[in-house]
Amino acid sequence: MSGELSNRDSEHRAYHHGDLREALLEQAIASVNAVGSEHLSLRAVAAAVGVSPSAAYHHFADKDELLTAVKARGFDQLDACISVKINGNFVENPDVDQVKRLMQAGALAYINFAVDNPHWFSIMFSGVKERQKPPYMESSMEYLKNIFTLNRGITIEDHALTEDVLLASVHGIAALVVEGRMDRDRVPAAIEILSTLMMGPDETGPQS
Repeated sequence: MSGELSNRDSEHRAYHHGDLREALLEQAIASVNAVGSEHLSLRAVAAAVGVSPSAAYHHFADKDELLTAVKARGFDQLDACISVKINGNFVENPDVDQVKRLMQAGALAYINFAVDNPHWFSIMFSGVKERQKPPYMESSMEYLKNIFTLNRGITIEDHALTEDVLLASVHGIAALVVEGRMDRDRVPAAIEILSTLMMGPDETGPQS
């Protein structure tokens, strides 16, 4: 009895300042970032946090539920990183070059997140079939769609496919860097090439 009370007191001391579910989730993310998800277990996460497995099971039924939460938090963080960059480059009624800079800023944020968190990024896309489109994509893609329609001859019916092609291209660059097949310092140049291929050269650039 005294041992059980001691354990409860220890857990209370550890978490009087915060939320246990959040602490378990943060530890799981740290573990995934360090070594991947293969060896992750709810018991190990609980031990690292300093609570009993039973305390952890009150918040996550099993490893799969914990990983689902880790994935969801990853998308939230990725979306936040991209939103900051897009908002920092946003202007009202942007011209072609300004839209291109928005695209490049978002792509760079996406790739940086992937390279800085390779294990986390990898499991985020494992088994994901569909997810809600984040607000920044809804707004920023409207500008891109208009330019693609006017300048590149892409029909409105193909706008959704265009989004997928853009995402696949940026995701592919991120994968190349994570796999060591592209140097990270080449990413800005790669994004410049991608945006030029999709949108054309800068109107303010050198004329031939």
